[in-house]
Amino acid sequence: MIDVNDFQPVLRMGITVDEEAYIARKLAPVVDKVEDRVLDIAPSNCLIPIYLSVELGKEILAVDDWKYFKREDAEKLIKKYNANVKLFDGLPKIPFGNESFYFIYSVMYFYNLKRDIMKIVVSEIRRILKTHGQVLIVDPIMTRGKIRKEMEEQKFKLIEYTENNALSFSKWEKTE
Repeated sequence: MIDVNDFQPVLRMGITVDEEAYIARKLAPVVDKVEDRVLDIAPSNCLIPIYLSVELGKEILAVDDWKYFKREDAEKLIKKYNANVKLFDGLPKIPFGNESFYFIYSVMYFYNLKRDIMKIVVSEIRRILKTHGQVLIVDPIMTRGKIRKEMEEQKFKLIEYTENNALSFSKWEKTE
């Protein structure tokens, strides 16, 4: 069981650790269905990948630029919870080979990106996703149009969309 009091909120995310825990619980059933490895883009304090790893027994890979949360602090939390989370340096370029993942998720990251950086990140996601792979983006409802435009320009198809607590959960599939 994760104690949210062990985690500090991260300014870039713009949400509380309680809200992060809520999002982690919402992501758990989706991530649990994935049989391949999973990538978290911009995990910040790593509450979500740690929760998913501990609760689901999954390996979660996480890539960040570590500007808003120290990688060393994330590593301490991973060790404390004995989570199977592997950290990588990156963003906006993502340090994985082509078609490395079937499932990627990102929480409260895209809404802060300038358009030119978002284009790079979406292009990188397309590159590292397998054909018909999926990416789940959780961001404020108010940014859904901006995200949708970039995803559609990069030939992603929206396959599922829900809103909850002023957040949009949009799942996209990489098309041919």
